[in-house]
Amino acid sequence: MTETELQQRLITSVEAVDAPSDLVQRARQGGAKRLRRRRFKAVGAMVVSIAAVSGVAVAGQDLLGLRNNDQNVAAVPGPGDPYGFLMKGATRGDLAGDHAYLAEVLAAWKTSHATSANQRRGIFDDLRGAPRVAWAGHTPGGKAAVVVQQSFLHNHDNIQLDHEGIHTLAGFIGQGADGKPALVADSYPAPKVGLATAFVAGPDKKDQALVVIDMGRKVGWSKARIYTDTGSSRRDFTPLQFDDGISIMKVPAGTDLAALRISPLPAKGFSDLYIYDASANSFGPVSPPDNRLWPHPKPVYAVWPMTAGADSLQKTANETFNNAVEAASDPNKASAAMSLWTGYGVTADGSKLLLGEFALDDDPTRVYAVLKSKAGKTTIVPGGLPDKSAPLPVSIKLPHGQGWAIAQLDAELSYRFDGGAWSTPRKNTALVPNGVNPEAKITLNGSTKTLPLH
Repeated sequence: MTETELQQRLITSVEAVDAPSDLVQRARQGGAKRLRRRRFKAVGAMVVSIAAVSGVAVAGQDLLGLRNNDQNVAAVPGPGDPYGFLMKGATRGDLAGDHAYLAEVLAAWKTSHATSANQRRGIFDDLRGAPRVAWAGHTPGGKAAVVVQQSFLHNHDNIQLDHEGIHTLAGFIGQGADGKPALVADSYPAPKVGLATAFVAGPDKKDQALVVIDMGRKVGWSKARIYTDTGSSRRDFTPLQFDDGISIMKVPAGTDLAALRISPLPAKGFSDLYIYDASANSFGPVSPPDNRLWPHPKPVYAVWPMTAGADSLQKTANETFNNAVEAASDPNKASAAMSLWTGYGVTADGSKLLLGEFALDDDPTRVYAVLKSKAGKTTIVPGGLPDKSAPLPVSIKLPHGQGWAIAQLDAELSYRFDGGAWSTPRKNTALVPNGVNPEAKITLNGSTKTLPLH
């Protein structure tokens, strides 16, 4: 094992954590088995769950204008109870006076525990006091509500706690296909995993709403990640406006709910706030699927020469490629699936060339070429989404007449110009210099195909 391989494997190793059943929604992280570089901020953000509880809870109460009433609160919530302020004050929202609906909401909450994904964590074993509806209102996705109830949480094989004691549980209620209240998800303040403060309401995908609880912080929402033509990626967050302690945003038709994010503003990095949708209570893999183009090259962290005269790049090619692309990647990502293969070479003007793939969270993988000029300037050239079924899945035209970076796993690759002689084949990757009417020849499993390069 080389030093680079050892470093990469150390980076990707993680301790086993029995995280909440909704961790897919919270972090959408890759697992160590898939060799993903994990951001521990995704499972280590403590802003809401511990350190900021006093500030967030008080600010939330001030912002909502909550006042004590005659509700029978079981106990004063201790540290680590960010939903606690919702136990106080009158029900808010334009359905606050609809007592029949509120009764249906409470009934939906009470009958949901047996089938909750959090049931096995014992969070409903020692409920205290009565549940209450903190907010109920109309949304573009139908009626919705937020229910809270206190529970004494005990240490349990399947639970994460910073302390035993009184905690406030939250239930997010939407409208079922039958028009009646239905649980979208429930949540408890597990430490170090962020906090659910939003959910998607509406059984009809054409009419859904993002419902966000006001926790006393400026918050924005993002529909999807943006990939730019400079090889960088980011999210733009639109500020949310709150009324009656809730912000309601119609979800644009066709939105991938898994791509929705909310973040404190200004958004500077990974957000510890997350969103539930209707799939949040289903059991599934903690790791998203491995969407890499080539997840199993042999050996892992394979490095393939694309040109002659590039031997000095071999040992650091994989690490350099991954670090360069990650540095330009969306800081709001929860995880990054690094390239397990790298092509390396030198272009006509002496620039160092690296080729590989990179995936953020559960987004499809993308291919990139990284150029480093003699002057030390680094340029990332995006190649977009590779087509796994294509004869040549990777073909990236390089800027400034530097040619094309091409790749196909296990193939013999050669090129020619204007119908001339074919070059000496290279395995897996190759740099095609600039020339007239370039073509690539791909020989794989006894089959040969010729393609023009554009």
